[in-house]
Amino acid sequence: MRQPQNWFTRWIDRLRGRDSIKEYYTWLLQFGRVTEGCILDAHQGVSEITVFYRYKVANVDYETSQKLTFEQERRKYLYIPGATITVRYDPKNPGSSIVP
Repeated sequence: MRQPQNWFTRWIDRLRGRDSIKEYYTWLLQFGRVTEGCILDAHQGVSEITVFYRYKVANVDYETSQKLTFEQERRKYLYIPGATITVRYDPKNPGSSIVP
């Protein structure tokens, strides 16, 4: 399974009643490769928390962010800056990842 590439694909999926992005992240949670990462920063918005994290794959550093789910927000103490985390990434596109 690959991540949707453009607006047209997302539009077709919407017509079909699918959410390709959600399906992709579900796939990452189940089958993505695992590596260790580090929380760089966390920002609390009005209704969400966004974490910024770094991880390394094949000696290449990646930095990205993710909005925490409701379940993750209940465990927000695990996502403080400097914390070590598990990261799941797509082996065909290591820049695409998720914090479970």
